[in-house]
Amino acid sequence: MSLINQMLKDLDARHESEARGRLHREVRALPAAPQTPLPAIAAGAVLLLVAGGGWLAFAHFADGRAQPAAVVVPPVPVAAPAPLAAAPLPPVAAVPATDAPAAVVADENSGLKLAAALDKPPAELPSKRPPPRPQADPAPPAAATRVPAPASTPAPAARETVTSKSAAPATPAVVDKTPPAKTPAERADTDYRRAVALAGGGRGGEAVDLLLDALRADGGHVASRQLLARLLVEQRRHDEAMAILAEGLAAQPGQVAWAMLLARLQADRGDFAAASRTLQGSLPYATGNADYQGFAGFVAHRLGRQKESAEFYQAAVRVAPGEGRWWFGLGLALEADQRSAEAREAFARARASGTLNADLTAIVDQKLR
Repeated sequence: MSLINQMLKDLDARHESEARGRLHREVRALPAAPQTPLPAIAAGAVLLLVAGGGWLAFAHFADGRAQPAAVVVPPVPVAAPAPLAAAPLPPVAAVPATDAPAAVVADENSGLKLAAALDKPPAELPSKRPPPRPQADPAPPAAATRVPAPASTPAPAARETVTSKSAAPATPAVVDKTPPAKTPAERADTDYRRAVALAGGGRGGEAVDLLLDALRADGGHVASRQLLARLLVEQRRHDEAMAILAEGLAAQPGQVAWAMLLARLQADRGDFAAASRTLQGSLPYATGNADYQGFAGFVAHRLGRQKESAEFYQAAVRVAPGEGRWWFGLGLALEADQRSAEAREAFARARASGTLNADLTAIVDQKLR
């Protein structure tokens, strides 16, 4: 019996030795975990956050026209330290032999116990390595990455106006002392006034030049044309005077004084036909002008148109019955038209007017004898 027990103990010890050897072969020490450079990672994250915030601030202030938008930069992930591997198990201590009843087990039970022991996770054993440093809390990403929008954002148009006003350099206001440009009529008035002063000072030639300038500026300036015609007649420049008058009458036929002056110049040259045409052109505007009607009667008488001449003189004496010249002209026209009684009466009215000069009075007296 003791021999059997001794054999069982030997078998049990042998199985335990084999199991212990298999355990040593299966359990291997894990490689040491690489240490993570936590300070370098934290410094890199801070640099990235600072660079991102600086770029956003530069973009916001550089573009004054664009609407500032809140840019959210996701926080830079910080690499978590690799989990520390469990420390290798120490060599399993030899299990002391138990009492005889516990030692008497079958080989199968010993194998099952060993498998169950291997399936269990090893217990956490205290490690002699220093505990890892606590990670520094990263700065809150919202404070560094979000650019707060201004409380009141101006409208784009208003912001652009403010920007342009601030960008434009302030220039002092320049007062333009240049007088405003004169109209043609104003230039003609100025030249006319200067010409009047020159003509009054005996400088007729310079006055003529100024009046010509006035008419070039404003051809309808009546006073300039009339003064120019008179000065040209005084200077015996009749051709130029007639051209100035004819040009004015073509545009303004109602200027009867120009028509009378032009007709006199034409009659002085013996061109009574031209004088008659000139007077006929402005006749509708001279129905109440006795001088005009009387001069038209004289021109018609010189042309031999006595009946027409008598009509002009009759129109003149109706306007100015006290003017002896028109009665005298009417008597001559009626006499040439073989109307002697009417002619004698016209001569008598001329004599009674008392306005005839000595020469005309002598002729009338001779007609009345």
